[in-house]
Amino acid sequence: MQLNDFCFMPYSDNRDDYRDFVARSAIDENWGPEKRYLQQYLSANFEIAYEQGKVKVNEEKGYALWRAGNLVTRDAQPITLLGVKNHVSGKQPYFFKFVFTGERFSIEIDGEKIPETAPEPPTYAVPAYHGDYKLSYNFTHYLDDHAERAGEVFPNLNEHQRFLCIYAALNLSHIRHQNTAVAQWYKDKNADSGTYQWLLPLHVKSGNISDKPDLVATLDPVDEYQEYSVRTLLPPEWAYPKARAVSQRDPHFRSWA
Repeated sequence: MQLNDFCFMPYSDNRDDYRDFVARSAIDENWGPEKRYLQQYLSANFEIAYEQGKVKVNEEKGYALWRAGNLVTRDAQPITLLGVKNHVSGKQPYFFKFVFTGERFSIEIDGEKIPETAPEPPTYAVPAYHGDYKLSYNFTHYLDDHAERAGEVFPNLNEHQRFLCIYAALNLSHIRHQNTAVAQWYKDKNADSGTYQWLLPLHVKSGNISDKPDLVATLDPVDEYQEYSVRTLLPPEWAYPKARAVSQRDPHFRSWA
């Protein structure tokens, strides 16, 4: 279940919305322009929590509660989002109403105050990265279908030189995966459940893996063939949000943002 199918989450560039309420409650963090990173973080963590049965739904009183992932306040209190029953036909079952902090709080529904407790946060079962898997490439996709990405990063190189840079950087990152590989959460809109993919940062202009990478490769595991399919290459700021969603504030890839 995707968050925007479950609950109407209005957002606005002109006034505060749910992103602002959560960000003000949580420990300070860079959430990107218009808090887009936070928006994706909350969406991914809702999907994981829903699959794990950690979204609390009170059908009788008409509300639902779920945690803002593993985000906490400065004094380590949980952050919970409230959705209330949506009576508009053809819309999401709930619409966003409020953000609570703390383990215990009260919800007011039709004048009745209902004591509640914060739901459990989602847990992350990230699989092991297989350094012995082979990489399967699609350079037509990287260099032709999305030529502008490689061209923007390597403007002074021809296509063959870009191929060599990407090929070498991919294999180097794969070899030293223990220091480079980062998991991300991914759910196809047509899939019943989400899954984990891997991200490999490609460092060509700098050999320092703490620096912002030039590109980030998205890897799908194909276990039956013991390989990773390198699906696409992304600007690092595009790859950051879904990786951050399951990172528990891992500073390893902060430079991507």
